[in-house]
Amino acid sequence: MRINGYGSGFGKPSDSRDRAAAFRAKHSIGQRINGRILRREHNGLYWVQVGGGELLARLEVQAEPGDHLIFIVRALTPEIMLQALSGGMSAGDVPGLVQRFRAAREVFEVQDSTLLATLCSIPPHPGLRHESFQLALADNPESAMRLAKVQDLLAQINASLAADQNTVADYQPWLLPMGRRQEMLRSMRSQGGTEVCLSAVDPAAGSFESRLIAAPGTARLFLAADLPQACGPLQVELAALIRHEFSVEPEMLGPTRRRNNPQGGVLGELFGSVPGWTSGGLNTRV
Repeated sequence: MRINGYGSGFGKPSDSRDRAAAFRAKHSIGQRINGRILRREHNGLYWVQVGGGELLARLEVQAEPGDHLIFIVRALTPEIMLQALSGGMSAGDVPGLVQRFRAAREVFEVQDSTLLATLCSIPPHPGLRHESFQLALADNPESAMRLAKVQDLLAQINASLAADQNTVADYQPWLLPMGRRQEMLRSMRSQGGTEVCLSAVDPAAGSFESRLIAAPGTARLFLAADLPQACGPLQVELAALIRHEFSVEPEMLGPTRRRNNPQGGVLGELFGSVPGWTSGGLNTRV
């Protein structure tokens, strides 16, 4: 959807660029913004008050002057792109749910860091660490409640994904208990096998992303991190976990230097597949 200009008396191209720059400075991708329909022009376009300014745009949702809408910032460069949520859509908004999941995960990992630390002495075996994690949760009901909130938001994310994506978002903090901000995506590959993408922050290697491609008898792991030279212990952990989970010796590729991910982790890959773009939006070229 194209925005034809900025309102409030700003009609020159330089004014539009200044407004766009101001909008980018104040907002971030995934942020929700309240907006209001001001008036309708004869050509079918609407003046919308949003983000501290007025935008002239074509709306693809049913709206009348005076109506209030919620917009989600989808992109800031090279174009500003906003999506208007139609009725009933906000509950299934994947970027918003991912933000809430990450906030709840942060609470759990900070307040229950001691519980996670106790798992670091357990050998890197998925079953052993999971069993120890469950026993620790049984003795800490408040920790279990905080984790339940994380898992509930994760379930909402998965319920919002299109069935044909064959993708499941996951969170298994017991796998790498020394890491933080862990998130996972599991998917079935069209040619067979499983792909598991994982991102987290390692105390030595910094932020890292791994992509495991596994099929019967084979497993290949691609690893990238902020500090590739410090990935030795992390590689040992990952290789052991894969070995026990898939009963195969993995082929380790990397580590390479991680490229910056503006979406914050592997769950950001879901943002490009969010259904409902046609439910409404704003788009401006600058």
